[in-house]
Amino acid sequence: MIRQLKAELAMDQCDQLGEGPVWDGQGRRLLWGDHAAHIIREAKSDGAAGWRETRRWELHRPLAAAIPRLKGGLVLAAGMDILTFDENAASVEEGIKPFAHIDVDSHLLRINDAKCDAKGRLWAGTLSSDFKPGAAALYRIDPDGTAAPMIDGMTLANGLDWSPDSATFYFVESFTREVLAFDFDLEAGSISNRRTFVTFTNGVPNGMTVDRSGNLWIASTGGGEVQCYSPQGRLMATVEIATPGATSCCFGGPEGLELFITSRAGRMPEVARKMGVDPAKMDNSGPEAGALFVCRPGASGAPAHLFAG
Repeated sequence: MIRQLKAELAMDQCDQLGEGPVWDGQGRRLLWGDHAAHIIREAKSDGAAGWRETRRWELHRPLAAAIPRLKGGLVLAAGMDILTFDENAASVEEGIKPFAHIDVDSHLLRINDAKCDAKGRLWAGTLSSDFKPGAAALYRIDPDGTAAPMIDGMTLANGLDWSPDSATFYFVESFTREVLAFDFDLEAGSISNRRTFVTFTNGVPNGMTVDRSGNLWIASTGGGEVQCYSPQGRLMATVEIATPGATSCCFGGPEGLELFITSRAGRMPEVARKMGVDPAKMDNSGPEAGALFVCRPGASGAPAHLFAG
């Protein structure tokens, strides 16, 4: 039996494109970005009063991910650049320092999502501005700044995460609506044995997270929900939100019991129709479009891995 759950409104901050939520365990805070407005948001709990935005940073440059860093501050995926960010600097520009660059045509390609593995390496998937088939890729950025391609021939690289034992790597190719699985060698930072874990039929898979039991929670853009799959690929639960444009999710809160879900506002790109989004769900114009949602689905997740560079 598939459990059907509903998430509640946590914050109505009206993101144009809310994405990339991560729980910072040391800072006891939620971080995510409005990728279209180039804003990083921080939220903390007020206890019974819920969640509130405590800080924000306007970057004035592309943003794909903002992840806590072992040495303090954040690492940012921006365009095809990897940057470090001292959030306590006098200004945003003073706080940003270059760290690494992926040497491809940044006029056509940009990082779309990124996350760190248990060794603190950053993994980043790209997309092309015209969604050209096969133009995108997945890269690994090591703590010394070396960037290496890991998968090529992608079109819309998206969410990623690892099983709790780091033996399996999961990766979303949104264009084909596939969630891929690979064997993962944590020590070597390598992947092998590519296979299709699941193919979506309701909406397009986007951002994702894996809980402490190894279940995958995957946002369905155009489906208005997060879908939960067992490690064997069985659909176990859905979490509905009040807008079609669910974009990503993560577990957080003091004990990792809250599932946070980001969303987008406005009309989705027309390419979404080619990927199978119902034309009636292309528009995200309701009062809670672009909001942050939260629920307690009876699972828990670990904080984000810190970037070791």
